[in-house]
Amino acid sequence: MVKANKAIRVGLIGSGAIAQVSHLPALSRIPEARVTAICDRDVAKAKRVASRYNVPRVTDTFEELVAMEEVDAVDICLPNHLHAPASIAALQAGKHVLCERPFSRGTKEAEQMVAAAREQGLVLMSGFNNRFREDTVVLKRFVEEGELGKIFHAKTGWLMQAATWSGEGWKKKKRYAGGGVLVDLGIQVLDTALWVLGMPAVESVVASAHPLPVKDEMESTASAYLRLATGTTLTLEVSWGLLMDRDFAYLNLFGEGGAALLNPLRLHKEMHDSLVNVTPNLASPKNAYKQSYELEIRHFLKCVRTGERPDAPGEDALSLLRILEAIYQSALESREVRLG
Repeated sequence: MVKANKAIRVGLIGSGAIAQVSHLPALSRIPEARVTAICDRDVAKAKRVASRYNVPRVTDTFEELVAMEEVDAVDICLPNHLHAPASIAALQAGKHVLCERPFSRGTKEAEQMVAAAREQGLVLMSGFNNRFREDTVVLKRFVEEGELGKIFHAKTGWLMQAATWSGEGWKKKKRYAGGGVLVDLGIQVLDTALWVLGMPAVESVVASAHPLPVKDEMESTASAYLRLATGTTLTLEVSWGLLMDRDFAYLNLFGEGGAALLNPLRLHKEMHDSLVNVTPNLASPKNAYKQSYELEIRHFLKCVRTGERPDAPGEDALSLLRILEAIYQSALESREVRLG
């Protein structure tokens, strides 16, 4: 834990797009945080970013950064294949960790990360920023309070235009990314849906993918049908190749007493034999995406200071990766796969 009167000193590992667009601007707006070091193998880029944000130290290796005394916690914004080694090195060096999604390339790496955090008694949080969006939080509260009745079916997806997705080189290689669209987009929308539903266990999945992710092939489109322990069913569809004029992301919930849509938030419930729009007015600014990162990082820093368990713990990321692996297995073997 960090004393209440001291700023939490953060080391940023990776200074690419997600760090520059979301993490650093958010950190700069948080008075109780101070970025003391930036790591990137492209030192020239790291120096430019450090200069823009008045960060005193720059290095090209995460091993050097995690060894710095002036770093209390690290924020990892690296390519997927480096999430586990950087996180484990940081935890073993006594640093708390916020790691961007998809957390790791698979369950084996995630298990090692979670074990390292437990052994060291440190905070390990996964970067599921959608859990901190105001509209998602409101939707979760409606579900928890039974406002929509029992949720019997949910559907979620993210269909991205083929022209929109221009992933960096490492994202197109399985050994670096861990998988295709399921790892990139699927884990995000699946997390949001399951989190809103209270993180129920998944009992079984039936899935398909195109092209089939064999050898080094990466799926660009996938769909899955999940049966949850609560009796709820959930459908998932994701794609990098939508041939339409706009991206399409959604979460729909169907309950015995009402229904809900996300993006934008709409809530309707049955009241006195009538269907009533009960969508609340949200106080957030229009850019919920940027605000979600700031709220996520504020929560991480609070956990670092107090030692409390984060709302997006590494264990949740591990559970989601187990589900993704079952989805891959189902797609490859053309059969239902049961979990647990």
